[in-house]
Amino acid sequence: MSYVENKAGAFLFYFFNAKIKPVTMVYLLIFYFLLYTLLAVKNIRYAIYWLIFSLPAYQVRFDVFSLPMTLLEGEILLLFIVWLAGSLKNKTFKLPSKNTILYFSILIFLLAATVSVFISPDLKAAAGIWKAYFIEPILFLIVFVSSFKKENLKDIFHILATQSLLLSLFAIYQKITGAFITNPFWTDEATRRVTGPFSYPNALALYLAPLIILLFGHLTLNFKNKISTIFYSAVILFSNLAVYFTGSKGALLAILVGIIFYALFFIGHRKKFIWLLIIILLLTGFYIFTKGLPDLNGTASVEGGDSVSTRLDMWSETWQMLQNNFLFGAGLAGYQSAVAPYHAKDYIEVYLYPHNIIFNFWSETGLIGLLAFILIIICFYKTGFKKTNRENYSLHVIAMSAMTTLLIHGLVDVPYFKNDLAILFWFIIGIILILEKNNIYIKKYE
Repeated sequence: MSYVENKAGAFLFYFFNAKIKPVTMVYLLIFYFLLYTLLAVKNIRYAIYWLIFSLPAYQVRFDVFSLPMTLLEGEILLLFIVWLAGSLKNKTFKLPSKNTILYFSILIFLLAATVSVFISPDLKAAAGIWKAYFIEPILFLIVFVSSFKKENLKDIFHILATQSLLLSLFAIYQKITGAFITNPFWTDEATRRVTGPFSYPNALALYLAPLIILLFGHLTLNFKNKISTIFYSAVILFSNLAVYFTGSKGALLAILVGIIFYALFFIGHRKKFIWLLIIILLLTGFYIFTKGLPDLNGTASVEGGDSVSTRLDMWSETWQMLQNNFLFGAGLAGYQSAVAPYHAKDYIEVYLYPHNIIFNFWSETGLIGLLAFILIIICFYKTGFKKTNRENYSLHVIAMSAMTTLLIHGLVDVPYFKNDLAILFWFIIGIILILEKNNIYIKKYE
């Protein structure tokens, strides 16, 4: 077992600013996983709380008998083993039975990903992606849905709020000082973009954007609690600042669309939100009329192109590649080698993924995997829009708004193919499934 340093330095390097000896790292990891296992045995929900709080810990990487592993993956596997042992012993496992189409879609999704492992030109890398982005997130979903009830979700929001606050404060500190940003271009004050504890700015923006919408929704349901209102308002403010400092305009647009979605479908204060949206749209229109359209190219331009032109060129090359790999795509971890023959724009490197959620899944999991993913999303929204009691429907809308934010951001980025983002995606799916377990659907709202 050996520790592998993350490019961004990972959490341990931020705090200790030094490499930890491999032998010491082995003992630390064993001790950590023993503690986590004891926590899971004692209280499975508390173990899930900690797992969600520690999602960025996927950056702590090591090998187990030459098999690449992360701290987050270790937590997921141990969590599932403990849950499975308890479920078999107590015979308590039961998923909602109302969503057979969704479960069938997930199965096809996993099968497509499995086939894509063998389509890939790099079997080892593909197997790692299959394990970390498909199998383990589904294992998490199973434990999450079977272990939680609606009344436990409020604790999850508190965990996410605390996590978002810490990440955002760290990012704001980076903005002020330039510290802990490994890329010189992003470190320079004139072109500074924060990364948080991650290795690049969009990683932070992709993670925070859906959380902002989840926390915003929770805030609107708990205005009566003054302390909670102040805390959540501060977290949302700092989180938006952090996203702004990443320089990700795609994330900012996605957050705006998520809020619009929430305002349109949230029934508690819909009229107030509609008027707020009208004011925002009028102010936006006035700004465009007086200042012109905002510059979407961004400050993080590469030599020869900007963030818009690079994506357009990338998508053009990806489409050419997919026309010749229409059914199976490039396979997991195969995009770079598959698109290389079509890569004519030398000013930009070939990225790991084509930065579009449709192309991402088509390239990685083939056409069947893409269609299964689309069906999963359709089932998610279909379930979310079912008429249930007012409180449950409000939580439905919160989850759907967060998913909308994730999908909109995915039009220009990669909101799934990363350890923490894959878990976040299935966490949002899980919220709807947890609510569905005890939902009694009605024709009209109460």
